[in-house]
Amino acid sequence: MNIEHNKEGSKSIITAHVLNRWSGFMAIIAGILYIVIQFIHPTDDISSLHTNSWVVVACLTIAMSFFNLIGITGFYVRQAKEAGWLGLVGFLLFNLFWLISLIFSFIEAFVLPLLTSDADKFVVGMVGLLGGTVSEVDLGIFPILAPLAGVLYMLGGLLLGIATLRAGVFPRSAAILLAFAAVVTVAAAIIPHPFDRALAIPMGVALIWIGYIIWSERK
Repeated sequence: MNIEHNKEGSKSIITAHVLNRWSGFMAIIAGILYIVIQFIHPTDDISSLHTNSWVVVACLTIAMSFFNLIGITGFYVRQAKEAGWLGLVGFLLFNLFWLISLIFSFIEAFVLPLLTSDADKFVVGMVGLLGGTVSEVDLGIFPILAPLAGVLYMLGGLLLGIATLRAGVFPRSAAILLAFAAVVTVAAAIIPHPFDRALAIPMGVALIWIGYIIWSERK
């Protein structure tokens, strides 16, 4: 009976370890995609919506956001006890950003291209949100949601980075890079679009680094 119980316990431990490694792999892929997307993103105007590159980039962003939801969850779970409430708040805020990113990307890929003929001004306003273009029509909640997502990104990444630094489970340098990558995006206020896309590179590197640490960790 005890032998059977031990076997079941071993299987559950192996399963947890495998899931943890997979979350690290997802974070690596998300980080790579986050960097690549910045270099292949088409111009943010209505003429790009019917191009293959627009759909490809939007779909890659959906995948990247989904992988980040899994990767960041694995990252937090690995240090949940040590990270405390600060880590929990940072994790929730940061993952909420990736959820909003997934929703926005889905709309960009599968909704906006269908509206270019019947609601072209709405589409122009939506596409120009990140570039700071003022919309001529009412966009509902989206003009509020876009800057809110930016705050979630910066604050969530910063708090999670600080909590990781305090927890001591991951290397200090990785935690510092995560916090820096989140805060440096504030420079987007002075760097014109689309050159501000370069500010995403430090976060991509941080995600790859953290993902590799989790993936390569031995049981």
